[in-house]
Amino acid sequence: MPTLRNVPFEVLQNIAIKTIEEGYRGPPHSIFNLLLTCRSIYDSLSFDANPFFYADVYDLQFDTAAQERRYTLERLTPVHRAFELKRRWTLLGEINLSDPIDQGFQIWGNPSINMVGTYTYEEKLSHAWLAFMMLTESDGRNWRQLSWARIIEWIRLFMWYDIDKVTRQAQTTGLLPPANELRAVGMWLWWLSLRYEGIVKESAAAHGAVNRMLRPFAFASFRYSFFYAPWSSSRLPDADNVLNYFPDATLGGPLFANPIPHNQTITLPFYLGSPLQISPPHICHAAALLFFARMQRYPLGQAEWLPIDMQMLQQARRLYGQLHPYTPNHATINYPTVIDSREYDDDVLRMLSCRDPTRVRAPHTRPKYHYVPGSFIGEWEGRFVNYGLIANQNIGAGHPAPLHAMEAEPLTQDIQAWALREFHHPSTLNGRLKRQYDRFLRDEYSNGFANYEPGTRRQWSPPSHKRPPPQKRSSDVFNAFLPSPLERRLVGGGVEVTAPGSPQLPIFYVEVKRGADGRPWIGRDDMGPLLQMEQDDEGADDDEMDMDDMREESDEEKDLDDRLDIIVEGEAIPRMRAFPYETSSLMEVGSIIYGTVRKWDGLVSLRAFPVDDPSLQVSWLYRGYLGSNGNWIGRSRDTWTDDIAREGYEGVFIMARRSY
Repeated sequence: MPTLRNVPFEVLQNIAIKTIEEGYRGPPHSIFNLLLTCRSIYDSLSFDANPFFYADVYDLQFDTAAQERRYTLERLTPVHRAFELKRRWTLLGEINLSDPIDQGFQIWGNPSINMVGTYTYEEKLSHAWLAFMMLTESDGRNWRQLSWARIIEWIRLFMWYDIDKVTRQAQTTGLLPPANELRAVGMWLWWLSLRYEGIVKESAAAHGAVNRMLRPFAFASFRYSFFYAPWSSSRLPDADNVLNYFPDATLGGPLFANPIPHNQTITLPFYLGSPLQISPPHICHAAALLFFARMQRYPLGQAEWLPIDMQMLQQARRLYGQLHPYTPNHATINYPTVIDSREYDDDVLRMLSCRDPTRVRAPHTRPKYHYVPGSFIGEWEGRFVNYGLIANQNIGAGHPAPLHAMEAEPLTQDIQAWALREFHHPSTLNGRLKRQYDRFLRDEYSNGFANYEPGTRRQWSPPSHKRPPPQKRSSDVFNAFLPSPLERRLVGGGVEVTAPGSPQLPIFYVEVKRGADGRPWIGRDDMGPLLQMEQDDEGADDDEMDMDDMREESDEEKDLDDRLDIIVEGEAIPRMRAFPYETSSLMEVGSIIYGTVRKWDGLVSLRAFPVDDPSLQVSWLYRGYLGSNGNWIGRSRDTWTDDIAREGYEGVFIMARRSY
């Protein structure tokens, strides 16, 4: 008589897998039920007897493509994936049960009386990190399982019982709310789960309450960390004491910005089989993204609280049902996605590999952040928001209630549009770009440099008769790390740059261009279509695999800081969006923009001179990261405050590449 004992092992395993077909939500209870049918099945498919089977279950229920891109194979073994499956369903079950229903105060605590609930900080932190890692690795499956755990409800409760609590207390005292690891991860969960439909349906009261929670975290640059290493550090890992170059730096004070790099590493106790060292995400990044998204929920000039555009809302609902992010045409910010984990690669790799700017990593160590050539090429448009200048002065003077000082003046905002280009030192190129560059040189040599046309020399600094006092370093942080003056001459396919007073020949930087498909390429403009169509015969495309920064410098390069591997330049262009009552922008068409990219973490530093200031005495410094979903988020500051250890008059900007 046939029995289950006679069924071949492979068939039993396939039967078990069929019980959790694609699209299955929730723990694999059907497998547990199957284990109870007979002893032979239990002996074949139990967790201890067959972890390889549970690794297959993990691959079926959760997304793994992001993990394969970000981690080594040693972390992705079948045994590690099997234990990760067990851990995830344990924690997801706990998240599901954290919905209080009618026991919220007992579980989460009571904000009004500072009552501590049974839900401990450590439990919240482990649940928040799990959800964060799953969302940033989600290609659809992770979101399905998080939906089963009711993660949206968990985030809503966390915002109410934690963020709202500390910001209400801050409103009373006037002090800025404290930030910690849990709040940073929780704020990012709020952003990663954001949908446009939820914003436009907010009531006026809810909209005001949310802005109250977000505003201090988004704009108080003097209180919350924004960078993975101090923006004033040009060489990373930092082998030198930056204060040796700036002995006059003012240490301490209300607007103190610590210029000394420090280790930001924390350790997750268990992730894919072993502890994972990582840097917590920056709370101010997520807060700014959330604030700007709400700021742009309606087109410019449209009064708030008008009837919702139902056609637009229906489109948002349709895309939400398909897990596609919906971004309205009037917004200069991209909404998050839960179906494409590649959008979060840069942010997560920074957290994994840029956590300690004082430590030299071995070459080719994974995970490692790699700057992708061409990331800043193109036309960008976005909003720039500042709190009041008087508030900044009051805080710098030691105002006892900095939050009240910030809220005493309305926010000012400006819309700007830029067109940017990238120039790379040839030694930094690798893979397909290196092969294209070699072919480009061969073509130019064979043509006798016929395509090289002399350009006009131009100084990346104010004119000599208007030049500021001598800089503290040859590569000045307030000139976006470019030596002043640094001359450049346009030539075919790039620029030649000359350091001040250098007896050496000019150094050539090749222009990297961006194709219609978003891929970078090098060559003459008439070669663009050919280069985009050609197949790479040498295997996988490795554009993003930069050379390590440990290369030997040539004699010519010794006159330039090794920070100058990548130079960015551009100008302000006409805006597609503008306030109806506006007549001008801080950066009108033709304003000059130039700067550099710190390859260690992709921080771009740009200096901009308004075109309507013929003396070129006024300039602004912009520093930021190109992060998730193509949002370029950063801080702007004045350049008349020339103390690297003191925050200047700072604002926040978010730009997105124009889609046309």
